[in-house]
Amino acid sequence: MKIIPIRKPDKENSTEVSKFRPISLIKAAGKVLEKPLINRIMYNIYSNNLMNPNQYGFTPKGNATDAALAIKEYLEEGMREWHIAILVNFDVKVHSTLYGGPVH
Repeated sequence: MKIIPIRKPDKENSTEVSKFRPISLIKAAGKVLEKPLINRIMYNIYSNNLMNPNQYGFTPKGNATDAALAIKEYLEEGMREWHIAILVNFDVKVHSTLYGGPVH
């Protein structure tokens, strides 16, 4: 397998790593088998309840809105029971933009 970086559209003059997409070149047999293999793995994960219920990204019908609603419900439940909750949220991309580099 070979990975080739391709610049994103309208980013031709940039040398930043975030301006590239990694493109994987694999053999034809690998391309043919990749999707059925992923489907089978995901089927096993879901049918055997191996997926963490708090996983929202990279899942069917799961997104950032679902994650935000789960946090909201968790905090509301805690407030009803007079619990103390602290929420810390990091936006790594914004942080690296504001402070001039990646977070280490």
